[in-house]
Amino acid sequence: MKLRNVFLAAAATLSMSMPAMAAEPVSVDDLLSLVKQGQARDDKAFQQRIAEFKASKAQQERLVAEAKAERTRLEQESANKEKAFQENETEIAEAQQRLTNRMGSLKELFGVLQQVAGDTKSVFEGSVVSSELPGREAFLTDLIKTAGSTSKLPSIENLEQLWFEMQREMTYSGRIASYQADVVMPSGETVTKDITRIGGFNAVADGKFLNWDLEASRLVELDKQPGGRYTGPISDLENASGSELTGFWVDPSRGQLLKIMGQSPELGDRVDQGGVVGYIILALGAIGVLLAIWRMIVLYSEGNKIKSQMKSETANENNALGRVMAVFNANKDADTETLELHLGEAIAAEIPRLTRAIGWIKIISVVAPLLGLLGTVTGMIDVFETMSLFGTGDPKLMAGGISQALVTTVLGLVAAIPCVFLHTLTNNRSRELMMILEERATGILARQAEQQHSKAA
Repeated sequence: MKLRNVFLAAAATLSMSMPAMAAEPVSVDDLLSLVKQGQARDDKAFQQRIAEFKASKAQQERLVAEAKAERTRLEQESANKEKAFQENETEIAEAQQRLTNRMGSLKELFGVLQQVAGDTKSVFEGSVVSSELPGREAFLTDLIKTAGSTSKLPSIENLEQLWFEMQREMTYSGRIASYQADVVMPSGETVTKDITRIGGFNAVADGKFLNWDLEASRLVELDKQPGGRYTGPISDLENASGSELTGFWVDPSRGQLLKIMGQSPELGDRVDQGGVVGYIILALGAIGVLLAIWRMIVLYSEGNKIKSQMKSETANENNALGRVMAVFNANKDADTETLELHLGEAIAAEIPRLTRAIGWIKIISVVAPLLGLLGTVTGMIDVFETMSLFGTGDPKLMAGGISQALVTTVLGLVAAIPCVFLHTLTNNRSRELMMILEERATGILARQAEQQHSKAA
C-alpha cells in the first residue's frame, strides 16, 4: 500500500513537471529514472541555496560590524558636541552677566523706555490725529522690540524720535486742521473726503460727524448723526477761514458721547415706540387742539361783534346780542311775562351756537389718559410674555414693551393737558358771552317793566 502511494506521488510530480508528456504511457522503469533525475536536481538546488546563505551570512556580519563602528563614532561625536554645548552655555551666561554689569542703570532706563513707548502707541492708536499722520505706530512697535531686546539696544536717534512723536501729538492736538483722508461710509464704501479735525476730539466731513475706528485705523461716518442742534455748526466750521471764530460742539470723550447720542431715540422714534395706541392718542390730541382753536376764533369774533352791538341801539342779527334785541323789537308791545319768555327762548337758541364742540374737547381730555393707560397695560403684557418665553437674562428683550408702556402714558398726558387747558378757556369764554346776553336781557326786561308801570300810573 505504501509503495502504491509512492508511485502515485511520483506520477503526480511527473505530471506537474512534464504536462506535455502526461498523455503518453510511462513504464515503471522510466518513472524510476525520472524520480532519480528530479532528486538529483533538487539536491543541486539545495546545495546552491546553502552556498548563497553562507555568503549572505558573511555579508551580514560585515554590515553589522560596520554599523557598530558607525555607532561608536556617532556616540563619540555626540559626546564632543554635548561638551561644546556646555562650554558655550557657560560662555553665554558669563557674557550675559558681563553685559548686565556693564549696562547697570541703562537696563532700568530701557525698561522705562519700553513702557513709555507702549503707552504712547496706545495713545496714537486711539487718537484721531492718526488719520492725518498714518503709519506712525510702526516706529513705536520697532522701538518696543528693540528696548526689550538684549542683542540690539536703542540709539540716541530712537530716543529723539520718540520725543518728537510725543511732542507732535501734543502740538497737533491743539490745532484745527483740514486734510484729505479715507472715510468708511455706513454702506461699507470707502470714500476720500476733505476732513476737518478739531484737535484730538472730533473730525467732521460734509456736515457730518466722523468716528475714529481703532480696529480698522480709519475714519468711519456715524450711521446715525445727533440732532440738528449739534450738526448745524459743522458747515460753519468747514466754511470758516483764517482767524474767524465759530461755535462748535466738542466731544471730550473722543466719539463715545456721539455714539450714545446717536443710539438714543429721537422724537419720531419715541412716537413709533407708542405703536397704534400712541398714534390714536396723537390724532385725538390734534383734533382737540384744532377744535379748541376753531372755537376760540369763533368766540372771540362773536365777542367783538357783541361789544360793537352793545354800543348801538339798532339790532344787527350777525351776532347773538343783535338777534336777542331783534326779538325784543318784535315784541315791544307784549307784557313783561311774555317778553321774558320770548327773550329766554332767544337766549336758549344762542347757547348751542356758543357751546358748540366744547364738550368734545372735554371728552378728548378725558379719553386721552385712558388710552395712555391702555397702552401701558398692553405694553406690560408684552413684557411679561417676553419674560415667560426668554426669562429675565437680557433686558433688551423687555425694552420694547416697557418703552411702549411708558411712551403711551406720556402721549396720553401730552394730549390731555393742553385739551384740559383749552377746554377751560373756551368754556369760560362761552359763559362770558352767555352772561352778557342774560345781563342785557335782564336790562331790557327791567326797562320794559318800568315803562309799563309808568303808563299804568
